[in-house]
Amino acid sequence: MGTETLLKEVEEKRKAALKQLEDEYGSKTAEVRKRTQDERNHILEASKAEAASLSQKEQARITGAATLQVKKMGFDATEKMLESNISALRQILAEFAESKEYSQLLPRLVQYASKRLGGNIGVRCRSADAQAIKKAGARVISADLPTIGGFKAESEDGNFELDLTFEEMLRTHDEKVRASIMGKE
Repeated sequence: MGTETLLKEVEEKRKAALKQLEDEYGSKTAEVRKRTQDERNHILEASKAEAASLSQKEQARITGAATLQVKKMGFDATEKMLESNISALRQILAEFAESKEYSQLLPRLVQYASKRLGGNIGVRCRSADAQAIKKAGARVISADLPTIGGFKAESEDGNFELDLTFEEMLRTHDEKVRASIMGKE
């Protein structure tokens, strides 16, 4: 088997794994969106009722302040709901990190990191992942990385680092995740 064929096969497997993760993410996102919309509607209705009560007691000056308060409460509730859903997403990722699919994903991530960093790599990972990463052919530098899943890889000379932790993936895609939760994709 030629190197080019092997690289194509690895790339196809990586794309398939990413597609699988995207599909799973899509289904989980739909569930989170439904809960999000219900919670948001409830909070907005409660805020509107409070605004109506305030505007009846006070005149025009208070009505303007109440409207601003409703918007702020809606924004705060939305932000709180977003944080709650992102926390739920982190829990889903933690559960995924304990699954069989995750253990099958790790060798592909090691191959991806090795390809991106130019060959032999050193890895900082969770202790639970160290054995699988060694088996995939990477050198484990440290097995005490506090992460939900994934790892940090560095080039053999230590000049380049590739952060493939779940937290970093969430951070780099924060705006997309938030838009997806809000249904504004």
